[in-house]
Amino acid sequence: MLPKTERMTKQDFKVFRPKGVFRGTYVDIAAIPATNTRFACVISKKRMSHAVDRNRARRKVYSFLVENKPSTPHLIVMYPKVGILTGDRTRILEEIRQSFATL
Repeated sequence: MLPKTERMTKQDFKVFRPKGVFRGTYVDIAAIPATNTRFACVISKKRMSHAVDRNRARRKVYSFLVENKPSTPHLIVMYPKVGILTGDRTRILEEIRQSFATL
């Protein structure tokens, strides 16, 4: 789990208007520049109908973020896809690193 200081707040979501979205195989990532880096993981019931799967995907995304943070400060919202539950860890990490490089 990410520390509370690194998670997005309600106020952050109110000002969050991304210009573009990185669309990948395992995760979609939207980001805007900010003064410090904060993250959120948003999973709709439409993508994953079971709460167990949504929570598992959220925990997986947060564990990836602890290991790989972007070099520049951004507000980042990650939208995991169903494939993240069964995907290869190295491929998922590579996709996240690649998306952070494009920020």
